[in-house]
Amino acid sequence: MRKIREVLRLRMTLAHSPEKIARAVGIAETTVRRYLTLWAKTGLTWPLPEDLSDDELEITLFPPIQKIRTRGGPLPDFAYIHKELKRKGVTLHLLWREYSIQEKAYSYSQFCLLYQRWREEEKSYMMQIHKAGDCTFIDYVGLTIPITDAATGEITFKAQIFVATLGASGYIFCEATRTQTSEDWIGSHRKMCEFFGGVTKCWGPDNLKAAVNRSDRYEPVLNTSYLCAAEHYGTCILPARVRKPQDKSKVESSVYSVETQILAPLRDRTFFSLEELNAEIEPALKSLNNKPFQKMPGSSRYSLYLEIDKPALSPLPDTPFEFFQWGSTVVDSGYHIFIEGIPYSVPYKLIGRSIEFRYNERVVEFFYKGKQITLHLRSHTLGQPVTKDNHRPIRHQYQAKCTPEEIYKTAQDIGAKTLEWVDHVLRDSSLHIRQRINTTLCVVRLTKTHSNSRLNAACDRALFYHNFKAAGIKDILQRGLDKSPLPKQELINPLPQEHKNVRGAGYYR
Repeated sequence: MRKIREVLRLRMTLAHSPEKIARAVGIAETTVRRYLTLWAKTGLTWPLPEDLSDDELEITLFPPIQKIRTRGGPLPDFAYIHKELKRKGVTLHLLWREYSIQEKAYSYSQFCLLYQRWREEEKSYMMQIHKAGDCTFIDYVGLTIPITDAATGEITFKAQIFVATLGASGYIFCEATRTQTSEDWIGSHRKMCEFFGGVTKCWGPDNLKAAVNRSDRYEPVLNTSYLCAAEHYGTCILPARVRKPQDKSKVESSVYSVETQILAPLRDRTFFSLEELNAEIEPALKSLNNKPFQKMPGSSRYSLYLEIDKPALSPLPDTPFEFFQWGSTVVDSGYHIFIEGIPYSVPYKLIGRSIEFRYNERVVEFFYKGKQITLHLRSHTLGQPVTKDNHRPIRHQYQAKCTPEEIYKTAQDIGAKTLEWVDHVLRDSSLHIRQRINTTLCVVRLTKTHSNSRLNAACDRALFYHNFKAAGIKDILQRGLDKSPLPKQELINPLPQEHKNVRGAGYYR
């Protein structure tokens, strides 16, 4: 369902062609056209209603799936032929004889001509024409820069160099980051958009893991965090084909320029932080962007950017993108999902269902069929569950209340003497905490068979006689002693300090 919603967004919001949408979403172009045709027949409006679930969208759009038939043909497999010709003793004539067994096979002369044309086509390259504000090509430089610990002199890590280039003007952005992980990758995209002062209609990255989970020429599976960033900035993602650098030739040439004109002059420098390295990169990048083209005198990347690309860029969103890690799992019978060692609760009714989750330093969110089901503030106390009471079954909610804090609350509602009796028992360090809890629970639950006033009076009598057993409270209630007044305590007069019969300490000297 996420892909269908993305198809509709790219078509309705960005007006992309079905071909571009197919590459961005990772599905066949025919499927995109079919989705759009079905969409037009439904009468649904864009944007989709907020309460429209994935199931409802599927029922509205999806007819029974039909298989697409493809036509076969007797054309030779030229890639296989080219590979076989590299083997000793293999000739083109031999390969033609093996191929000619098929019906309606080409003659030997036609076979050779077709193979020659195939080779010429393979050796050719297509001159790419990039429209203003259309695409940003993105990659990392192969060269890294060591970052040294100032105290020990040891290399702590090797900085990665992120490079992005606007297709029409060739305007370059680059920065050093600690890693190529998803968080650094998307953080560089945020800075890239701020540097360009806008967003192109698509991003053309390489197939690194931070961008693409599974590479495929026709249906790549995109990283969810990266896809969310594209949605936030109102663009789409068109990854380059695997081992096809010509798909991102703009950034390939920019990578070479960054290596030779920015990084190579820094090869003998020692850097102690990313901030120090980026401070050196910034003026060198400015110089590179302002350097005049050899084949276009009077023009530079920066001047073309101002003239061509900048007016065509989409505006930046009101707020920068907030990074989230994404994942999915099946809810087990404990109805808690572990996020970096800490369990967070989800509604127990989702046990056995597959859900998605995302988290950052602030919050943890859970989604089921595209809708948010719950949100927790991020905890950093390892092993301590984060649980909402309404996520538990009723019996678990009841059991969760068997804590000293809940017992104190219940005792306070019953009466002051009950609270005093409970407090004395719970503070008795000679007993194990479970023993104390069981004793006090037994007493406060007597309200199921006796009134609060009787139980409070029974606790008052137990306090008078220093009886701190649950059985003692039950006995008082069963015998009705809570209704009898307590005996008056006799005051014991203290002995006099001065008396004629008191000899004193001096007598014994």
